Amino acid sequence: MALPFVVALRGYDMRQVESLFAEVDGALAADSAVLRAGARDALRATTLRRRIRGYAARDVDAAIAQRLAALALPGTRSEPARPLAITPLPFVVTLRGYDMRQVESLFAQVDGALAADSAVLRAGARDALRTATLRRRIRGYARRAVDDAVAERLRAL
Repeated sequence: MALPFVVALRGYDMRQVESLFAEVDGALAADSAVLRAGARDALRATTLRRRIRGYAARDVDAAIAQRLAALALPGTRSEPARPLAITPLPFVVTLRGYDMRQVESLFAQVDGALAADSAVLRAGARDALRTATLRRRIRGYARRAVDDAVAERLRAL
């Protein structure tokens, strides 16, 4: 299985990540609430090992957040599951930027709601964007770029 993750130093174990995502993607493709719940539990309970050479942790964490958002959606029998596009966030890392994990989690929720045809999920994502208080870190995403992306997502919702 070829996952679109960058290979980096001190990344997550590639075999463990591939095994986890094979299980989760199989559950997403199936129309079984039991498989989806099992995959959701597996994502939440997993502790990924670090290796000298592995998948970039930030990319994998963002993909996990996207998969969790997709698994939270109610499955419909009339429509097959949509494949998830794993796209890394296009933000530059700067000094005194927004917390990267918090931003990735927020955008995973919003992008999951945008991909769904649920007014309830879109309203929840809109509220999450409006009420989010993003923490600043010594090393984080460029604040102006994140603020512009938040405004763009709010218009889309």
